[in-house]
Amino acid sequence: MDSILNILLIGLVLLIAYWWANQGLFSSILHCLCVVLAGAIALAFWEPLVVGLLLKGGPMDNYSWGLGLAGLFVVSLFVLRLISDRVAPANVKFPVAVNNLLGGIVGLWAGIVTMGITTIACGMIQAPVEVMGFVGWARTGNNNGAPAEVQQMWVPVAQITEGFYSMLSRGALSPVRATPLADHYPQLANTALSLHRDSFFDGDGRVSIAPDAITIGTLTKDDSFRAKDGSVGAYALEFTVGTGAFDGGEQFILSAAQARLVSDGKKPEVVFPVQFSQPNAGGERRSYKFDDMSNYASSVPGEQDATIVLVFPAFSNPAQNPRFVQIKGTRFKLPPVALGDIAAMMDTTDGPSGTAPDLTGPDGGFAEDLSRLIQVRNTIAPAQLNTNILPPMEHTTTNDGAHFISKGKASYKKGQTMSVSRSQRIRGFHHTTGTEIVLVDASRRPGGLDIYGDGLPAIKALGRDIPLELVDSRGKGYRPVGWVLERAGDVELCFEPGKPVGRLSDLPSQPSSGEHKIRLVFTIPTGTTIAAIRVGKTVIGNCQVTVNEGGITD
Repeated sequence: MDSILNILLIGLVLLIAYWWANQGLFSSILHCLCVVLAGAIALAFWEPLVVGLLLKGGPMDNYSWGLGLAGLFVVSLFVLRLISDRVAPANVKFPVAVNNLLGGIVGLWAGIVTMGITTIACGMIQAPVEVMGFVGWARTGNNNGAPAEVQQMWVPVAQITEGFYSMLSRGALSPVRATPLADHYPQLANTALSLHRDSFFDGDGRVSIAPDAITIGTLTKDDSFRAKDGSVGAYALEFTVGTGAFDGGEQFILSAAQARLVSDGKKPEVVFPVQFSQPNAGGERRSYKFDDMSNYASSVPGEQDATIVLVFPAFSNPAQNPRFVQIKGTRFKLPPVALGDIAAMMDTTDGPSGTAPDLTGPDGGFAEDLSRLIQVRNTIAPAQLNTNILPPMEHTTTNDGAHFISKGKASYKKGQTMSVSRSQRIRGFHHTTGTEIVLVDASRRPGGLDIYGDGLPAIKALGRDIPLELVDSRGKGYRPVGWVLERAGDVELCFEPGKPVGRLSDLPSQPSSGEHKIRLVFTIPTGTTIAAIRVGKTVIGNCQVTVNEGGITD
């Protein structure tokens, strides 16, 4: 099957060469210059365009790198061709043999560069690792789950194109006071074919993230640490990931092919993680190895952030130091390297993690018990909806045929659907296995959860640009991912699991009369004990609610 892809690429290159052989040597040279310059422009502005404009934390992020490179190349080539046709509208006559032979050779190079850029761009979008039977670089069972070369193209147009522009980046097209492509993105072709797509679910997992979705922590070097591949010396990178990097807004999942540490120097070296540490349900941290195709670094389902440690083997050249880390396509600057004991960092911690919450009230006494306002229940009542009238909100269907809201925001009139077919009825909000939906009554009424400051001077003093969180017994906070707002004539539903509500001001306003009712929606890991409700750093209520598996579903 991979022969079809190879034949297709070779055929397209030869077709371009044949076309420009017929157009003549001069036209072929002009086009080749335009192609080379268009490729240079595309590669130069690729990262600023994608990182600055295209990465927004949505589904299109998974296509932004590929579409960004392809779009820049096509637009640049189109503009350059218009300019060249205006500057040199007439052809230059050469003998037919010269036009055919030399024009074909120049056209052949233009075809290789064109198909090289195209192949790299196509390789940088979300897709299966295997394309038409071809897999370039990917994690393999023969290499204990580590990235390795699986196949080579018959004519490696991507590698040729990368080598050509890497050479130019250190020569005629060397940037002024900037990092050349050869150092900025080593092994670009290997990443495009096929490491960029080597994600969870055979390429269906998220392959791109926005820069603000990850916060880089510490970088530790340990010259005595022995990595799983037997090498001595390693770097441990700690970073915190938020919901903006989660797959489907549910969980962060990272393969060994999706993170790489790049060194400095004239011949940068690239290393992939061999070990990782992550939080597990219950608060403990566990250390694992990337020694199997099924091993992924991940967050706990339902938790809205996670701190993960990746261990990279030291570079083969001791004189080289880390320049940057790349996680799911995005480059991140590194902090100064600190010496430390990586083995101690990666040791299993069986006890709970996090800081114990301050459960005292703002005035020194104990805060009110608000357990009565919290329910482990999955419902959209009083709304009664079916799959036909749900849009613009989206839904997902489970294996047993039940329908749940997966994303969106909309208002529905009360009594809009009084009789709902059981087979089409929306039963609640979608949540992953290992989590439950928790509802918190935040209605503006006496004795309720006061998030508007009527009875709590601290909120008025702090303002509304602060978050509201449920706090578990480990001190970990969970922000609402939606709400059910009941008004006089309609019900407003909001559910955005990938975008937790970050500020009180982002919640719907309510009249002081208390005639509206609102329940905030949370997704919480099962087994979690909710111990407090916190606004900013102020605890406004204590509680003792355990999120057991199998909460009530309407």
